[in-house]
Parts: sequence; structure tokens; C-alpha cells
Amino acid sequence: AVVSTQSTGLYELQSKLNHSCEPNIQIVFSSGNHELSVEALRDIAEGEELCISYLSCCQLDSSRHTRRKFLLENYLFECECRKCTRQINDPDVTSDEGESDSGEEMECS
Repeated sequence: AVVSTQSTGLYELQSKLNHSCEPNIQIVFSSGNHELSVEALRDIAEGEELCISYLSCCQLDSSRHTRRKFLLENYLFECECRKCTRQINDPDVTSDEGESDSGEEMECS
């Protein structure tokens, strides 16, 4: 028998969080149950928007081109976060240069 560790849930407040390629919070299930919590990844200024990443930790290290392509194909938006804006003039690195454009999970080191 195959045991899956992946589950699905709908969380009203979490679903209102926007994406950033430099998130300031992350989702955690610290109780080992269905209770969702958020945890700060850095100091957050008063009034700053709370953002999670829709990408895996490996995808966050990908090029701007690869991140934006994945987000457009899977979430139907073009990311304009601070990181993507800052990297606007970076070269478009593709899977030919070592990154996966397919949306498949890349191996983290």
C-alpha cells in the first residue's frame, strides 16, 4: 500500500495571502494536525503586507524567468514582487542552463 503524505485543505484566511518570491511568512502545521499557523521568516515592519510563497524552496532559488513562467502557468499571474522587479534585467536562464522550466520539483542542495 502506498501512503501519501500530501493532503488538501481549504483555509479561508490563508487563501487571502498573496505571493512573493521573498516571502516574510511561511505556513506551518506545528501541532501535527490540521491547525494552520504562520511563522515569520524575518522581522516584519508595521503595515507591511504578509506574503507567502506559492513556490517551493528550490523554485525560489530559480531565475526570475523560471519563477515567473511557473507562476503564470500554474497560478495565472505575472509576478511583480520586489525580487522579480529587482531582477528585471537578469538574463533569462532556462532549463538548458540547469534549471527546470517544467514545474517539476527540482532537487535542493
